[in-house]
Amino acid sequence: MYEIHLYAPKIGRLTPAMLAWLYQYGGDAMQPEGFYPVRKIQPKALARLLLKLDPTLIPSAGEGATVQLRYPHPALDISLLVHERGVIIRFPYAGSILARIILGICYTYIRFLYDAGGFWSYDPQLRVLSYADDFQSIDETARLMDELMPRLLSE
Repeated sequence: MYEIHLYAPKIGRLTPAMLAWLYQYGGDAMQPEGFYPVRKIQPKALARLLLKLDPTLIPSAGEGATVQLRYPHPALDISLLVHERGVIIRFPYAGSILARIILGICYTYIRFLYDAGGFWSYDPQLRVLSYADDFQSIDETARLMDELMPRLLSE
């Protein structure tokens, strides 16, 4: 599965160093809130906001306070995991036209979260940090998926 992570920085911007800290210490409950570079969010409230954008999403309870929202078309297999520090958008690797359809849907959610809450996106596969969606990122992601598909199918 391909993942794009979304976080709302406390100071209006997110840097690679902040992400490195978050991935190293974000799961440590002993870290003081003041050290976190991203805002703590209420998963249920954010899920309700996303459901206003797209009422066709199918909500379900996740682990702990996490809320999972699934895109209604099972063949696309898009899900949004809303947790207390952000959102993870997951979707399968796909090639060519299908990849662009999936990415178009996902980047609609990314742009909405940026506009509504200042969320920045991080693509760990490409190591790209962005303050909103940009079509260059969509093209780079689609190109990566096109390159990886033959290798994934041969395994």
